[in-house]
Amino acid sequence: MENHYGFYKERTMSLKPSKLFFGFLVVVLVIISTACGASQASTPTATKTPMETLATIIPTESPKNVSFAVSATPTIQVTPSATKSVITVTAVNGNLSIRSGPDITFDAIAALKDGETVTALARSIMDGWVQIPIPSQEGKTGWVLLKTNYFIVNGNVLDLPRVDAVEWNVGSYLINCTPHQMLVQPGDVILQPVSDSPNNRVWFTPGEYSVYDLDVTGQPVAANLSVTEHREFHILKDGSRKQWTCPSGTK
Repeated sequence: MENHYGFYKERTMSLKPSKLFFGFLVVVLVIISTACGASQASTPTATKTPMETLATIIPTESPKNVSFAVSATPTIQVTPSATKSVITVTAVNGNLSIRSGPDITFDAIAALKDGETVTALARSIMDGWVQIPIPSQEGKTGWVLLKTNYFIVNGNVLDLPRVDAVEWNVGSYLINCTPHQMLVQPGDVILQPVSDSPNNRVWFTPGEYSVYDLDVTGQPVAANLSVTEHREFHILKDGSRKQWTCPSGTK
């Protein structure tokens, strides 16, 4: 009996720690389960509200911003093109020569009279020249040089449309109809006598020229010429003032 009792006593004492451990394990599991439940319950509350906020803010405000930007752009581009600058030219201190092209080699075809004002039409690629209507010739235009003391400009010339193409003048021919050799200034151009045709015929741009007789002592002036476009100018007198005629058919 002692043995059995001792065995029973020893077995009972060995079971007590197991029951304590099992009880402790149950408590731990309950605590863990409670913590997980709390975290799961709080998760939808933390994430649900921001998602609903984004869903209502983004679609509502974004289209308004896009619509405003697009409608504002055409207004900025269209407004400047509706304004057209008016530039006027007024002649002062005398008459302002109007030429057929934007260069002094073109003929003076009219004048803007002192005190007269016209509206400028265009500017040339040749600096300082402006196209204007000719007051005395309805429907016709010419060019004035704005590098003189005979004008006043109201407005910015650079606002005028620019004409890049210039149709240059044709010029004219000087023909020596005398038997003398002639020198044309400026340019140092020799006009041979009529007997050396066609070397007695030379092309010149429009302008002012003096013709000197090289075969007369002192090389006197035989002619002073204002050469214009599309013409031929015959030199009919030599330095001694003797009159000559050009042979028939001379051009």
